[in-house]
Order: sequence, then C-alpha cells, then structure tokens
Amino acid sequence: MSDDDFLGMIGNRLSDKERRVKEVLERVKEVYVPCGRDFIAKEVFSRFVTNLLAKRDGRRDDGRLLFVTGESGAGKTSVVERMLRENDTLAPIRMSYGMVTPVISITLMGPSTLKFLGLNILRQAGYEITRKYEQGEVWDVLPEQLHLRRVLVIHIDETQHLLKLAESDRERESVAKALKGVMNYRDWPVSFVMSGMPKTVDLAKVDQQIERRARYLSLPDVALPEERILVERIVNQMCEAAGIDHRGALSGDLPERIAHAARYRYGRIAQVTLSAIEQAAMRNVSSLTREHFALAYIEHSQARGHDQMNPFLVDDWERLDPGSFLIEND
Repeated sequence: MSDDDFLGMIGNRLSDKERRVKEVLERVKEVYVPCGRDFIAKEVFSRFVTNLLAKRDGRRDDGRLLFVTGESGAGKTSVVERMLRENDTLAPIRMSYGMVTPVISITLMGPSTLKFLGLNILRQAGYEITRKYEQGEVWDVLPEQLHLRRVLVIHIDETQHLLKLAESDRERESVAKALKGVMNYRDWPVSFVMSGMPKTVDLAKVDQQIERRARYLSLPDVALPEERILVERIVNQMCEAAGIDHRGALSGDLPERIAHAARYRYGRIAQVTLSAIEQAAMRNVSSLTREHFALAYIEHSQARGHDQMNPFLVDDWERLDPGSFLIEND
C-alpha cells in the first residue's frame, strides 16, 4: 500500500464536516503569495550560479556559499524551495543512463554531527550505504561521489542544527574544514546553499575562506504600515482559495493585528491566516472575521480565559508582546 493510499484510507474515516474542512485547508495550503524578497532571492541565486559556473584557466573556481537566514517563521524554507525550483540552469537533466540532479537538498531535523550530515548527503545523491563509515571516511568519499553524480549545489536547511553541537570555535573550524574539502575538490568543486536562523552565519566568522566566498541573503520582518498591502494580499488570496469573503478580515486595523500576532514574519502571517480560515470553515460561514482570528489565537496560545492577552479582542493590542501569549512557569 502506498503512502497516499494509506492516508486516503485514514481520511475516509473523517466525518463529512471534517472532510469539508480538510478540503478547504488543502486548497489554502497551496497558496503562496510572492513578494519583493522572492525576486531578490531569484536574482541573488542567478548570480550565484553564474559565478560558480564561470571558469578560470579552463576550470571552475572552488565552491561558493550562499547563506539564507531569517528568524523562525520568516519563511526561509519556502523562499529557498522556490529559488531552487525556478532556476532553470540547475534543473534536472535526463541522460541516457538516467536522471541527473545538479542540486540536492538536505533538511536537518535536530542537532546533527558532521558524520550524520555527510551520510545524508551521500544518500540524497543516490549513493548506497553498505557498511559503517567513520566521520573522516564519509567526507573523504563524498567529493568523488558528488562528481560521479554531477551534483553542483548542496542545500542544507536548518543549518543551525549543525552548529548546535559545534559551539566552540575549534568545533566550528572542523565543520568549515569538512565543507571546504568538498568545495575545494579540484576535479569537481561543489557549492552550498545554507539556510537557517541568523546565527548560521557564525560559520563564516571562524574561517576566512568561507567568509570571502560567501554571499548573504537575510529575510527581514514584514514592516508595518509600509507593507500592510502584503498582509492584505496574503489574506485575500488565501480566502479566495477557501471560497470565503475576505472583506471583513481587511477592515480597520485587523491586518496590523495579524502581523503583530505573527511577530511580523511572513511565514507566520500565513499560518495565522490559515488558522483563522480553519475556524471559519469549521463553522461553514461565508465570511472571515476578526472573531475567527481571536478563536484561532486562543487555540494556538495560552490565551484561553485571558481575553486581555488576545490581540484580536482588546483595543490596546499594541501593548501586548508580539507573538503567542505563553504563561511563564515559575
């Protein structure tokens, strides 16, 4: 049984109401509202790729790095996925012996060692792991295997997890050394796109080669009132996908309240809106209102029974700290 078949079987157990809500959420989750940072990312990556392909004395230069950073909820993963997917230069190529994928992507789910990262890259590149490897062996075999598979760029998402277990400068120098072994492989230098929290760029601070070869793309918070129109577009397009009226969600200062509850971060603005649409879908109503945002905030914070801490219920919402209301434990 395939994964989709199994999930379909589980989904058939939902009630009619639950299936209807699920269908609405699936349509809304498909929505992505591009903004200025997407165009900047596309241009930055285009120049990055052009540079790594440019030869000197008949061979490509050593590999380069692109750091894409932002706070939690800034939407880094979505930006990088679109950036990589929309670059036609590095699109997969069908050869007589199979498909060649010049870009591979790895997501670190938690604190990771260099050995774990190296093995993950090998697997993603299509290399079959048939025995136990020591950390040094993994990074010794990696450059040649990437060459054989014509991998040009490795994207590492949530890179801060790699640095979490390498807190000292000496440990981070080991990480930098391993990456440089792949970047400096004369026959086939490979470049890296490293996305993660702002502290990810600490890697460049411990190695001058990485510092001078790196480019940086930081995803800032959404600025209000200048970017109110972006919040409105997100709400508008998500509501259109859901098939509900958005006008009640764009009146007054509700877009500002949404941004405040989302810590002014793009990805979280979309999540807050999705949660409100879920509340509206559960009630099978035709319009999205502030009440739906208030109900969603209750479920995604500890504001139940604390209406004075709900930015969608109080008049002086700006006095509240941005983000979710969480009760401090003594």
